[in-house]
Amino acid sequence: MTEFVPVRGFQELQNMLDVHKNRTSPIYLYFFGEKDSKGKSWCPDCVEAEEGIMTAFRQYTKDALVVVVDVGNRDAWKDRSDANKFRKPPFSVNSIPSVLLWKGQQRLEGDQLLKSGLLKLFFEETANPKT
Repeated sequence: MTEFVPVRGFQELQNMLDVHKNRTSPIYLYFFGEKDSKGKSWCPDCVEAEEGIMTAFRQYTKDALVVVVDVGNRDAWKDRSDANKFRKPPFSVNSIPSVLLWKGQQRLEGDQLLKSGLLKLFFEETANPKT
């Protein structure tokens, strides 16, 4: 069964990945903009893509860990300095929403996540990652 784990910020993400470093089933990282008290992200692209992304996770993953990563508020995300560690390796996230396979090269970003066919193909290709 796929497990969804929310994390907020870079350090929480690092801690979560350390806990699961020996996991053999896929680990997906889903990056999105912080949500307000009503559950709506400041990022319009994230809002538009969220339902399709979550549906794809439920439909195409069986035994995976999905780390749902809150990258912070708009100002924190737009910060291009070294303070925004999500933009640097090993994550190298340049746009949100983004979904990537941890320890893999595969990723979908931005409007790619609006295409159900791409989501299906992404999960078919990443279902059995190499360890």
